[in-house]
Amino acid sequence: MDTISALIIIASVFVGWSIGANSASNVVSTLVGPGITSYRTAVILVTALMITGALLQSGPVINTISRGIIPEKDLQEDRLIALSALLATVLFIGVVTSQALPVSSSHAIVGGLAGSVLATGLLKEFNQPMTINIILSWFLTPVLSVVAAYVIYKAFLVPFSKKISLIIYGQSFRILAVIATAFVAYGLGANNIGNSVGLVIGSGTVKENTPIMLLIIASMCFGMISFGRKVVNTVSRNITLIDPLTAFTAQFSAGIVIYFFTVSGIPISTTQAILGGLVGVGMTKGTGMVNRSLVMEIFIGWIITPISTAILSMLIYCILSTLFIAMPV
Repeated sequence: MDTISALIIIASVFVGWSIGANSASNVVSTLVGPGITSYRTAVILVTALMITGALLQSGPVINTISRGIIPEKDLQEDRLIALSALLATVLFIGVVTSQALPVSSSHAIVGGLAGSVLATGLLKEFNQPMTINIILSWFLTPVLSVVAAYVIYKAFLVPFSKKISLIIYGQSFRILAVIATAFVAYGLGANNIGNSVGLVIGSGTVKENTPIMLLIIASMCFGMISFGRKVVNTVSRNITLIDPLTAFTAQFSAGIVIYFFTVSGIPISTTQAILGGLVGVGMTKGTGMVNRSLVMEIFIGWIITPISTAILSMLIYCILSTLFIAMPV
């Protein structure tokens, strides 16, 4: 294995770690926050469903990242494009996660890919319709999650909760929240693993998908365990009050949105979907129940993410291309 191939695989593993530390931790948060399960149990559940989603239904998003944004031939002819995008994603998400803020790996990897492509002068190779669809999804994801959560909570769950006893209410929605979290975790595996694996496959670094997918899932799990608690605390305690009904509504709404975009082959932010669901539920109790300053801070972060990773990726590409010209491998 040559140096660039090794670096691409290592970088993709760290992207997986960063997804686990940030995006996967968001999935865990709505179980841990209201005390539905322990952190360890939530991590085991999310890991199992991520593996299932990745193995069964990750193909559409992997295809988009590996060949749907720019042609495979360009990634294979200049593999520094993939390496620069992956490194920019790792660095940016790592910094943001250290500040306990949820961030989108999809925004980061697409921004990183755009930056490295710009650095090569291959902008004309961009699949403009696909890129536009991806950017539109970044705006639609939180909006759809907010609307879905608000409607589900107001129209169905609140009337239903008034017809059952408090004990049955608590038990029922604790179970439903676990099921909804499993649904979101499945979508996370099917969608976000493409952010890490897609460029590895598209660049021709590996020929067999399954081993690298399992390696990435393991790194995502390690990311949750080793560095995820800060993000869990932010999402579970600082955005809105979470009880079992809130947890179920937010996760179920997010799961629907994530699954819709996954089968469409669009890499989206599970973070946006989950936070949108939480905000939608919080709004049913009045806007004062939502931490608007934190939500705005996170929203600004979503805008900054692709711009920052694009700039960072351009710089990394320029540095790497200089190094590898001086020291060919």
